Amino acid sequence: MLLICMQISSPVFATKPDAPNKPEMNIFELGIRPDRDNDFADVARQTISASVDHEAGTLAMYALQRSDNSGQAFMFELYENERAYRKHLNAVPYKAFAARAPDIIDRKKKITLEPQFLGDKHIIPNERTINNLVIVEVKPEFQSEFRNIVLPEMVESLKVEKGVLAMYAGTDSETPKRWYFYEIYASEEDYQLHRQTLHFLDYLRQTAHMSARKDAIPVKPVFLRNKGGIKQEPQR
Repeated sequence: MLLICMQISSPVFATKPDAPNKPEMNIFELGIRPDRDNDFADVARQTISASVDHEAGTLAMYALQRSDNSGQAFMFELYENERAYRKHLNAVPYKAFAARAPDIIDRKKKITLEPQFLGDKHIIPNERTINNLVIVEVKPEFQSEFRNIVLPEMVESLKVEKGVLAMYAGTDSETPKRWYFYEIYASEEDYQLHRQTLHFLDYLRQTAHMSARKDAIPVKPVFLRNKGGIKQEPQR
């Protein structure tokens, strides 16, 4: 695996599922105890900052919260490989998080994803930064065709749209037809511009009949940090 830190988008395509060095990609669904929002934001900031800044294999960590229900939050995490993830779990920042978590978090569900596409730029978030989390159930007979349409669209978005900061796609390791898309935009205006691009509209047109269900989860950023610019040559 070739990993290069850059200040431009560098898409990563899926490796073979059994590849020992494939990226480790997880989403955690979290239940936040009543009136502990500020504590969650604080522990997320401390853990994410220390982990991404000081752990070589921790590539990105994003904390987000439902905008319509502050009691539900998510952590999106990306590691160079499983070894890097295990190293993170044994490091001081995670142990400090684990010590505080029971007082803040009352529910935790891990969703392991098979990476399908990873592309980002170095993110320095501000008050205008937004993120989106979308879950798409793809009809089994259209899995390959859907993948072949959506991945080039994501490549094009990162390449030509300045306001597209990150795009990630992964499939649920236990339910492969379920796709998770996590995206970060510089602003709401940039997201609306993205929705008007020819490549996005073409993607919608070509895949409209391929999904059985699509859920856009209303989320807002809590704390976002990445190394930015991961590059891996796609498997052919």
